[in-house]
Amino acid sequence: MRIPGRRPRRSANVATAKDSSAARLIALRSLLEVATHAVTLQPAAEQIIDACAQPGDVPAQVARRGGRITSDYCRLHGWALDLIGDADRASLEFRVTQLLHYHAQMIDTCLKLAFPKFRSPRLEQRRLALHGLGEPARTLRDARAALALWISDLERTDGIVPPP
Repeated sequence: MRIPGRRPRRSANVATAKDSSAARLIALRSLLEVATHAVTLQPAAEQIIDACAQPGDVPAQVARRGGRITSDYCRLHGWALDLIGDADRASLEFRVTQLLHYHAQMIDTCLKLAFPKFRSPRLEQRRLALHGLGEPARTLRDARAALALWISDLERTDGIVPPP
């Protein structure tokens, strides 16, 4: 119910809007850090995939390193999911989480092909056909760059000073 002649208080709405935009900006900055870390892991992930695709027996150290990298990507994926909340499935934030999940799954699949419970010619053929992270690796780098641009635009329009 509105009382005639009385105007709603705008200061409360402005403060709430600023708080929510500041919280969103913090979440986006954190997601950018997650994506940056994921991009820095890509060369190590490529090495693991290449080592898994070599003919012959794969050294056990590849499994240990690959397991650590897979765990890192899984951890990053979990953090990204926590940061995006209920973001739209078509959003950039959601796409970053999908790419992180892909990276983790790809390395895990390579390790399973390199160290199967039972060897078969078909699995060996699939293992030898591995060729890195592929297009999703470039897409993650592009998404990271787009996220950085988005954050800088938000900082400019909201007048928020970027962290040092």
